[in-house]
Amino acid sequence: MNRNIILSYFLAALKNSWFWLGIWVFYYLRYTNYAGIGLIETVLIVTMTVMEIPTGAIADLLGKKLTLIFSFLLQAACQLIMAFAPNLSFLLLSVFIGGIGGALYSGTIDALAYDSLKQEGREEKFSKVLGNMTSFQYIMMAVTGIVGGFMYLIEPRLPFVASGIFYLIGFMLCFLLIEPKIDTERFSFMSFINQNKQGLKQLFSSENIRKIIILLLIVSAVAEISDEILNDVLAVEFGFKPDQLGIFISVVSLIAVGISQIAPKIVKRLNGVLGITFLGILIAITYFISPWLGFVSGGASLLLRVSFQTIYNNMTSVVINKFTESKYRATTISSYNMIKNIPYVLSAFFLGSLMDIITAKRFALVLGIMMIILLLIQSYRARNLIKQAG
Repeated sequence: MNRNIILSYFLAALKNSWFWLGIWVFYYLRYTNYAGIGLIETVLIVTMTVMEIPTGAIADLLGKKLTLIFSFLLQAACQLIMAFAPNLSFLLLSVFIGGIGGALYSGTIDALAYDSLKQEGREEKFSKVLGNMTSFQYIMMAVTGIVGGFMYLIEPRLPFVASGIFYLIGFMLCFLLIEPKIDTERFSFMSFINQNKQGLKQLFSSENIRKIIILLLIVSAVAEISDEILNDVLAVEFGFKPDQLGIFISVVSLIAVGISQIAPKIVKRLNGVLGITFLGILIAITYFISPWLGFVSGGASLLLRVSFQTIYNNMTSVVINKFTESKYRATTISSYNMIKNIPYVLSAFFLGSLMDIITAKRFALVLGIMMIILLLIQSYRARNLIKQAG
């Protein structure tokens, strides 16, 4: 097997060595309240969003290997600073550094895997490779989530120290990568500017592609809000304790491993506007029912949401990679990630305060209603694509 593909599996797993996964809300609440958490998340997501475009172009122009090296180094620094943060200001500094590191990783790892396969004429295997990468991510999340929950009970800083160490391991593994020789260009200021323009242009290169991208973005934008803050706050409102949440997230992650393995087959069946809309509405329903859920039923809704989003993420990556030129791939993926982050960037500061006022459950209800309405409107606008497919 291609060396880069094997290393991609390890790097994907190490990227998700989130020992803090079940406890981060509790850890942040040691320093602040929900409004303060909104501020921390604002710094993180604004940094990642602003850096998405330039880091995507850097990956395409300077190389995906070098980009990933810096990504893991910065994310290791983020975790270690957070572990020993004496106050809220240091938490803000840590997520700023981590946001840059996350932006460097975002899109780069997918582009590396796709170009490594394309170099050998095996790009049709990308969906399967992506499913395997997702499986390794969830396995690591499952293991680290359980361990991190108990680490927190011993010493709240330990989960972040452990994550920092695992990121340093990823940093060292990145040196073993081999840069793909696909449509590489020499770096210059003008090529950097042009790369950014072309990355955005790829997403909206035709009317049909534009309709599909907007449809995908509706769910991706909401998923960003959910992944960054809503899911964990909902879990706390459902009644989960730190150790329980760590175990629960681990169970969800293990189930998602199986989902990620069958995702390529499901994506083939759900391909097109109808499939995207159907899957998006299923995800929206898991938000809509939140106010009426308790400990067990709330946990089940989170499980369903993660399962559906695993399939949706696979579908999104396959669609974008299929119509994107190799030399613009990382930039295009980063452009997509930047756009999907914008709603959260504009609202993150207020979400914590809003959930303090109306609760996360009621906020999820509103989010679900908005998703369903937007999906139906956009799928109607793309109805000509359904007719063409028929």
